[in-house]
Amino acid sequence: MTQDASTCPFCGEQEELSLFEIWEDGNFQLSTCCVWLLEHISAEIDADPGWGRDLLRHLGAEDLTGHRLRRVSDGQGNGPVLDWQLRVRDVSFPVARAFIGKHHEHVGAPHAWRFGASIWNGPALMGVVTVGNPVAPALNGRGIVEVNRLCVRRDLDPMLRWNCCSMLYGHAAAEAERRRFSRIITYTRVDEDGTSLRAAGWVCEGPAGGRGWHSHRRARSNRNAWIMKQRWSRTLHPKPLAGPCLPPPVAPGWLDPPGAGASALFP
Repeated sequence: MTQDASTCPFCGEQEELSLFEIWEDGNFQLSTCCVWLLEHISAEIDADPGWGRDLLRHLGAEDLTGHRLRRVSDGQGNGPVLDWQLRVRDVSFPVARAFIGKHHEHVGAPHAWRFGASIWNGPALMGVVTVGNPVAPALNGRGIVEVNRLCVRRDLDPMLRWNCCSMLYGHAAAEAERRRFSRIITYTRVDEDGTSLRAAGWVCEGPAGGRGWHSHRRARSNRNAWIMKQRWSRTLHPKPLAGPCLPPPVAPGWLDPPGAGASALFP
């Protein structure tokens, strides 16, 4: 899409400005009549991201991709990057495990889950959350589930993952409540501030020790275990079912098989 014909103030030719290409990581390329106009437009976008967002909308970025622009990021000095509205979607267990195995900084992928979700910035998969039975045996059978993993990409512009964690924590709690659990918990390292959890309505319960779950009866990986942790929780209020009273949900000893009840969605 090209703007109305006019004379370029830099080269004197007919002014041309169009959107040439958009990549999955949010980078894009403009086509202009001259390099001077391109440099001028780039400087204007850096100076006023709101104006840049409106310009990219005018040039058809949303029509071309089918995604809604949230803003134009400065790209950490590497040129502006398109930041799309975040969307939470279903994800299969194999896809979530592969994503965690590739992108998590200090723990491996879980071996089982109850449910999970993914979050997307336009066409880019930015993060996943997996929810399962509590790791602590004493908390099993009490209507409690645990966010075992939450992982976001750190190889793209950091502004693209803004709000990803809080949206995933919020979605995990809402889905657990829909499934009639009464409480959801998770653990963070003491060197993590928990801002995303607080934003999603979770409450810090205090220190939760730093030992591993490995024992002579059940071998567990102690990777990342010897770091003090804090436990966070959110009390849930599932709606009462119509009809006869049913007992509260109990987390059984078995877990959903990989991929059960979820399907991978791709653009």
